[in-house]
Amino acid sequence: MHYFFLENQSLGSGLAVSLKNGDISHAHRVLRIKKNEVVAISDGFGNVHKGIVVISSPKEVTIELGEKLLPAESPLKITIAQGLVKGDKFDLIVRQAVELGVVRIQPLLTERSVPHRSRQQEEKRLQRWRSIARSAAAQCRRAFLPAVEDVIKLKEYLHQAEMETIITPWEGERAVPLSSLLKQPSPEKGTVTIIIGPEGGLTEREIELLNKTGAITVHLGLRILRSETASSTVIALVQSAWGDL
Repeated sequence: MHYFFLENQSLGSGLAVSLKNGDISHAHRVLRIKKNEVVAISDGFGNVHKGIVVISSPKEVTIELGEKLLPAESPLKITIAQGLVKGDKFDLIVRQAVELGVVRIQPLLTERSVPHRSRQQEEKRLQRWRSIARSAAAQCRRAFLPAVEDVIKLKEYLHQAEMETIITPWEGERAVPLSSLLKQPSPEKGTVTIIIGPEGGLTEREIELLNKTGAITVHLGLRILRSETASSTVIALVQSAWGDL
């Protein structure tokens, strides 16, 4: 069953809705969706309905909505705050984070992050990440469309964000393995923030700032993981211990 998002649109049994322009081309020309085919439509905020295609043409794909479906969402509300990495590695980080059930992705500028790009380049990159998040959410049938926020400096993010449990893998941590932390009960409100450094990791000055904010530094074992590997690893372990994985 193919899955589509219609963000910010009211959904309900018996209503007829039409796909947006980009999805029309994908549905008709790529997926070759036919009339009477069953699909699923989400509003990106937790509401998902099964529907029947009543019109499928190059210019219009309309679906008549039926029963409401159970959302495929974790009880945890995970934010991954990730230091910017080189090349297109952040594309993979976004895709895997969405598949693993995060609700928010916060790109971070840290002391060892890649240099600033022009405003136009940054905006283009941000739009690509949001497109990847949308595609990944549809692929794994998420009821919520995860937010990809604007790039922000780590210090500014810590000052403005409200966080319950903050987990930060750090190669300098020796006493606290992530496995021991995850044996504790899950956070009361179910919100978890995972902060991952870029290539080269977080500096000691940044770790001190994180500790003052209440972050728990952990280690992931004897092997040093790449930034993009650490991101998906920690999300998966947290979801396994406290979530629905």
